[in-house]
Amino acid sequence: MASSILAFWNRQISTFRGTIADEFGDLSDVGVPYLTNVPAALEETTDKVFDAATQRQQVIRSITCIVPAWADIIDSDTIQDSFTGFYYIIEAVEAVPGIGYYPAPKRFSLRMRSGISIASD
Repeated sequence: MASSILAFWNRQISTFRGTIADEFGDLSDVGVPYLTNVPAALEETTDKVFDAATQRQQVIRSITCIVPAWADIIDSDTIQDSFTGFYYIIEAVEAVPGIGYYPAPKRFSLRMRSGISIASD
């Protein structure tokens, strides 16, 4: 179930596709800029669940992103939130049910990438 935050385009994202080589010939899987300033709705949620195996509460963190249907984003792309500068890997792509003539937006489940920049390997 989507929350009310995802009803608003609260961010602009950039996508990176493919691989790029640095001056030493090392390949980076961040890729080259592909799309920029794509309107998106980003939301991070946390849920507490009880893990029966460890007998402890576990915190499950999930990040959801919704983009317009016209955005050509695939599951191998890297997404950057232009506001925070954080990079994300797309873990899952979902089709959001739509009504009417207009195509439904795309929904992605994301995982944060740490320790990278455009020039990282």
